[in-house]
Amino acid sequence: MPVPARLVTITIPAPAGEVPSQWLNYAGPPRADVLLPAGYDPDRRYPLLVLLSGLGGNYEWFEEQGLLAPFDDLGAIVVMPEGGPGGWYADWWNGGERGGPAWESYELDQVLPTIAARYPILPQRRYHAIAGFSMGGLGAVYLAGRLPGFFGSAASLSGFVDPQFLAPVIQPAMGVVSGASEAGDHNLNPVYGPPYGFYADGHNPARLTMNLKQTRVFETTGTGIPDRGGLGLLLDGATTELADGTWEEGSIIFPMSQLYHQALLAAGVDVTYEVHTGGHDLPDFLNEIRSMLAWGLFNPGPDDASDWTNDTVATHGQLWDVGYAFAQAPGQVVQFHQQGMHLSISAAGSSVTITTSAGCAMHTDTPATIELPTAGCGS
Repeated sequence: MPVPARLVTITIPAPAGEVPSQWLNYAGPPRADVLLPAGYDPDRRYPLLVLLSGLGGNYEWFEEQGLLAPFDDLGAIVVMPEGGPGGWYADWWNGGERGGPAWESYELDQVLPTIAARYPILPQRRYHAIAGFSMGGLGAVYLAGRLPGFFGSAASLSGFVDPQFLAPVIQPAMGVVSGASEAGDHNLNPVYGPPYGFYADGHNPARLTMNLKQTRVFETTGTGIPDRGGLGLLLDGATTELADGTWEEGSIIFPMSQLYHQALLAAGVDVTYEVHTGGHDLPDFLNEIRSMLAWGLFNPGPDDASDWTNDTVATHGQLWDVGYAFAQAPGQVVQFHQQGMHLSISAAGSSVTITTSAGCAMHTDTPATIELPTAGCGS
């Protein structure tokens, strides 16, 4: 008899200061739930889905809410990493100090390498997907753009995909609901800084759509109009019935999803967009999972590593075959563009070290255009 899908919990420690314990609602290092597929064989390689929880959730939210059953037949390893109940999958601005919590660095530099080392993952990009709900939908499309050479597909399910939508109201609230004190923070928002500043721009998926030009994207949202007698509003683990629909979905998620979809189309991204009645509640989340799985997380898509554009405010990262590390944190959104063997880097207010997949390292001031080696590091 085949072994059924099995859920295990693992710890994935963070470097000192990256995810302070105050941002976790349990003792010890950050954790992840991992759903191993039915008949799991450690000698066989599997596709990978990284699944991100929304505001108020954590690594075990999907199990607690009964949302894992549709993944039992996916035939993939599904990893649900800790993202903090209100971490926003970002390295926080913190008045310009950019200290912890540093959730995007944690997910990219700790979670993904740990999973790759511990579990047998297929190496091809098409077999790596990332998805999430609400805050996790933002995280999915943002992190996919931070690591475009790894993730072939990204899915935003009722995602908070445009944090600069009504930014003067919404962004300061993000810091409050995340439990961050704003005392002494002249930028008002400890997560992104000034609502229309460069750091907020550099974390807004709606302004970073070119980062997903070679990525398959699935986007779905409810309209907030009820599709049955009552809708459940998920808030801090409690469910309240709203007969007239979900305010959050209709007034925030739906309009920002519309704007995001238009931005994806303008950038030429391969996007599938589904709009449905209903709201920000568990029955609709379950239906969105089913729609995403029917779309196909691991289908082939664009895969051109020789012509791409990527905008970032990160201090370091990996863009296809090019790694980058700035000497100081960028003071503006920096654009990388590769065409053939030419790599251009816009002004960053800092020098940068570029490292190729062959291990060749080049240090340059910015702005700059450099010729990537075609063979040995001296070529």
